[in-house]
Amino acid sequence: MIYVVFPAYNEEKVIRPTLLALVQAMRGSGREYRAVLVDDGSADATVAEAGRAAAESGGALPLTVLRHEVNRGLGAGLRTGIYWCLDRAGDADVIVTLDADNTHPPALIPELVDKLSEGYDLAIASRYRSGAEVRGVPGYRRALSDAGRLVFQVLYPIPGVRDYTCCFRAYRVPALRRARLVYGDALCTARGFEAVMDLLLRLGPLGVRVAEIGFVLDYGGRVGQSKMKVLRTIRSTLALLARRRLERLTRYSPARIRARLAAAAVAGGAGPGPGGAAP
Repeated sequence: MIYVVFPAYNEEKVIRPTLLALVQAMRGSGREYRAVLVDDGSADATVAEAGRAAAESGGALPLTVLRHEVNRGLGAGLRTGIYWCLDRAGDADVIVTLDADNTHPPALIPELVDKLSEGYDLAIASRYRSGAEVRGVPGYRRALSDAGRLVFQVLYPIPGVRDYTCCFRAYRVPALRRARLVYGDALCTARGFEAVMDLLLRLGPLGVRVAEIGFVLDYGGRVGQSKMKVLRTIRSTLALLARRRLERLTRYSPARIRARLAAAAVAGGAGPGPGGAAP
């Protein structure tokens, strides 16, 4: 099973074509999949448009909608979707995350999933690998991503990772289960767009094997203005990086992470329940 998680906030104009693109990408693949839309307190018709896409698919789009009554931010959306999937997934399943704004091509999902079969825990759609293209992205957004890449590669290197800020990823379930055992509800606490980097920083100390695949990021299908506040994102990202580096020396040091995973193994590998704390 491939679980495809779409955190969404006020995406009524693009969620329908995004979900229909997923149907097209998975048609004829022979792979069982489910779209998981996490509506993060949208004030528009995002959920209704998602339901419309499911109806138009003629049953080809298995859709689950999870709702936050109020807007809680991207980190909470990712955590809600991932934990819902982990509560239902088997170890052979895959969880994919991507933006709900029609900028990440679902057609790449089979290739990302296939990459995991080579022994990787995580496959990332990257703007910094062979074959990658960036179209229609504002210059300041590209500069921010490029600067972020350099900062993270110097201060928090993860083997195999060049693109720290792209949400389009495929995860093997066991890797996320280990992360949930270690971090519990602290797995992804950043509220804004830095949550994408936060999830990767949490996985890094667990020794995950990562591969990247170049892809075309096209903002031509994007409707409306980006919700990202640039200066706020820069400040919060730098603060996040400082916190995570400090935690690697204290609460989440390599020795303590090993101890938590060992304790979980002795207890039978049972992870925390929905919303539960780490051991």
